[in-house]
Amino acid sequence: MYIDNISIINYKNIGEVNVDFSPKLNCFIGKNGAGKTNMLDSVDYLSVCKSFFTSIDQLNI
Repeated sequence: MYIDNISIINYKNIGEVNVDFSPKLNCFIGKNGAGKTNMLDSVDYLSVCKSFFTSIDQLNI
């Protein structure tokens, strides 16, 4: 699966974000609690329709 762009609204601590990915290499850099892992979890959620961290969908919103 290739992801060119992702738009996230109200996923865990991410309010609203639109990210364009590079076809080569992408790095997530930020402070603790900024949402880097939640960004990756949102891609995983998109792929397998469940969160890596919790199976309760209501906790993701």
